[in-house]
Amino acid sequence: MGWLAEKNQPGRSSQSSQSTEAISIEVAFPDAASDRSGCLRIDRLIPLTAPSLSGDAAGQALIRELRLVYGVGGRYAQRLKDQGYTSIVDLVDHPRWGAASSALLTDWGSPFDPAAIHRSLARWLPSGDPLHMQSLGLMPIEALRFFDLETLGLGGAPIFLSAIGRFVEGGFLVRQFLAPSLGAEVALLERTAADLADASALLSYNGKSFDWTMLKERFAYYGLPLPDAPIHVDLLHHVRRAFASTVPDCHLGTIEACVLDIERTNDVPSAEVPLRYTEYLETGDAAPLVPVVNHNRQDLVSLVVLLDRLLQMDSDD
Repeated sequence: MGWLAEKNQPGRSSQSSQSTEAISIEVAFPDAASDRSGCLRIDRLIPLTAPSLSGDAAGQALIRELRLVYGVGGRYAQRLKDQGYTSIVDLVDHPRWGAASSALLTDWGSPFDPAAIHRSLARWLPSGDPLHMQSLGLMPIEALRFFDLETLGLGGAPIFLSAIGRFVEGGFLVRQFLAPSLGAEVALLERTAADLADASALLSYNGKSFDWTMLKERFAYYGLPLPDAPIHVDLLHHVRRAFASTVPDCHLGTIEACVLDIERTNDVPSAEVPLRYTEYLETGDAAPLVPVVNHNRQDLVSLVVLLDRLLQMDSDD
């Protein structure tokens, strides 16, 4: 992908030798847009090339996966292939599996319905199976959304920063919504949901367990209508499959350093992110938030690079 981590703008600690005067959130983020709700929107266009997703390759891989036929599973798939049944289409004429194969192909439709494909994959294959990623090629790249949140903790803690990335003409657009106060969290949630409304699929890192769950909890807390859960591909599951035996752990920072050759500059440790937002709320000094916003943006950039690396690895196998 040819992208290196952005250099973060200096936070308060790097400015201490020049000035200890607090800076406002408007000064810290001069390019941010705001509305009556007070929620800030920060857009950044990153010069990234889209990952190598192919609808044709995805379709061929799906048709060859006999485990997706009801009743076949891993127990009979290899035996059927040894008998010359190399695709689900071949199985349509099989005396035992023909009806199930026909029903599956009818459910998938022509052209393939990504939602129907996702139901089949979720039912029969583990979350880290490469087909979950490859099936993203059935959707326009512009309809995919890369997604990450920053919160004040776990278990229903407030969300103060969200990031949504998408491919547009000219590169990868990262749109972030920042709550300048806890009272602006509702506006942040509403704008995040609106930005995700037209997504065909979400991509995240540990987002199934954390980010999407937190989003639903906060919507429920405020009594807001819950957003529909789209197709969601969590790259953490694929990292565990591909790299768990070769890296110390599967934290995103570890994968960046050990696999992607991404070196962050002036980065904020994830554990420090809530503390910096709390410091801002207590002091009014927005300088500590600048590295947090950059950290959050880089998470999405790294997701794109990671997806491309995983897809290349699977195509080489």
